[in-house]
Amino acid sequence: MKRRTPLQGDELPSIVTPPPGPKSRAAAKRLRRAEGAAIWGRDESPIVWSRARGAVVEDLDGNRYLDMTSGFGVASLGHAPPEVKRAVSAQAGRLVQGLGDLMPHAARERLVRRLSKLGGALSRVLLASTGAEAVELALKTAAIATGRRRVVAFQGAYHGDSYGALEVTDHPKPPGPVRAQLQGRAIHVPYPYPFRCAHGDRCGGVGCGGRCLEEAFASIDAALAGADPPGAVIVEPIQGRAGAIVPPPGFLPELCRLARERKLLVIYDEILTGAGRTGPFWAWERSGPEWEPDLLCAGKGLGGGVAIAALFGKPAAMEAWRAHVPPSGEAPHASTFYAHPLACAGALAAVERLAAPEFRAHAEEMGKRLDEGLARIAERHRAVGEVRAAGLLGAIELVRDRESREPDPKALGRLISALLARGVLALPSGLHENVLMLLPPLTIGAAQLGHALEAIDATLA
Repeated sequence: MKRRTPLQGDELPSIVTPPPGPKSRAAAKRLRRAEGAAIWGRDESPIVWSRARGAVVEDLDGNRYLDMTSGFGVASLGHAPPEVKRAVSAQAGRLVQGLGDLMPHAARERLVRRLSKLGGALSRVLLASTGAEAVELALKTAAIATGRRRVVAFQGAYHGDSYGALEVTDHPKPPGPVRAQLQGRAIHVPYPYPFRCAHGDRCGGVGCGGRCLEEAFASIDAALAGADPPGAVIVEPIQGRAGAIVPPPGFLPELCRLARERKLLVIYDEILTGAGRTGPFWAWERSGPEWEPDLLCAGKGLGGGVAIAALFGKPAAMEAWRAHVPPSGEAPHASTFYAHPLACAGALAAVERLAAPEFRAHAEEMGKRLDEGLARIAERHRAVGEVRAAGLLGAIELVRDRESREPDPKALGRLISALLARGVLALPSGLHENVLMLLPPLTIGAAQLGHALEAIDATLA
């Protein structure tokens, strides 16, 4: 058997067999028979990943791709980051499983202390395994702290696919029978979408004047006056799955101000945008330090590849849990894999690198290059209605023409397929399924990023 050359992680794409190749097709067929369509619903065969390192993914057929998805944003340090690999390997030799909430272990203590410092005023930390679980922890905490079950959420929001998270998720909507089982905890209000503002040319511009928030708080005030008022508001500082929608600069501060006037807890969902994805370590920091939330959900890139998430909170909100500890002393929130030792060790190594000044400087430089490259693409192609970028989170919104701004989802499908053939992996997104989302690893090199942008430009041409 021919020995494969080790991946370095800084390679450019190399397509040896038109994707998906025969090995990928065969593996996908076997998987579909065993797994079913609930996990992946597309009829055509996908490529099947074999190995990855840095910003490079290789499939079963030996094709190498430039990964502009970083595994839905999880591989913030690239695939197989050496510091995370070393930390997990060392921890595996010491302790693989503990007693969850019942008895802590050393790796949990070290990680929580480090995250507590990273949270600043949000100095209390509860761990989770997934972003959706962190959202559910936030919803539980808000209910316990306020005594109210309902929550204000936003149109276009995505917070996860578990039942509690689906209560506040708006896009994509779950199947009808699943929606029928939800408890109606959420009050969904408008989120500003500058490119598609319903009240003017641009949100916050002429003809708009922030009317999205006016409409939102009209609904909120009506609910507050009712028999079942909300106790919190949950928001993505930048909406991810809706198409990397960046709200106007004043949106988050005004939202916080109005929410606090009404004694609503403010929850930021930074599962996608946190850990340096958008420039600062937290996306909300783009609005200024005075607009910190009461609770913050983090995940995805926070672990550098390991499955971990966290809820950060101010002491006043988080200490409300103490009143609900039963006489037995059992924790009021628990899970078998709470603070899994391998995940804790890997996440601690990841956080140390993600927070390092030299790493942050590299990510910020690559973010500027992404922004400039997307701007050049927008100038050259009329099929591009708008481009958006915040750090290393980018989006290209495709339209039939710029005047009507009519979405073009078919063009997005063609673009993603053509990019795959060129060896570039990118994600579909958008409320109208017409947005190409770019989430490269924060470690991506200048040559790789430039190659991806050139491939998008050439494909659009």
